[in-house]
Amino acid sequence: MTKQRALIYSIVTTSQEHLSAEQIYFLARQQMPGIALATVYNNLNRLSRLGLIARIALSGQPDRFDKNPAPHEHALCDCCGRLDDIADGSFFQVLQAHTQLELTGYELTLHHLCSHCRKG
Repeated sequence: MTKQRALIYSIVTTSQEHLSAEQIYFLARQQMPGIALATVYNNLNRLSRLGLIARIALSGQPDRFDKNPAPHEHALCDCCGRLDDIADGSFFQVLQAHTQLELTGYELTLHHLCSHCRKG
């Protein structure tokens, strides 16, 4: 694992948020000023292909990256864009047990207004 890839992996796995590539790039530049945006994208692609992190594709927004590569559900605030884990993947297990499909994964994102946005 290269120094750049290790840094990017560390940023994703220590974050309490689901960061975009641009956010990861900003954080990586603080520790490694010479890192290129293309390097961040290439390494995020590789880490997600290897199953070490998960890529979350969101309609109309940049992809986000999750330290937990196992199937699980997310909630997306339609106002501020905050993305949170909301379950442990049990829905995937239920689907697999009750269908005859050979499931390899799934993505489930529920849309809502977070408590902060509801107050505003």
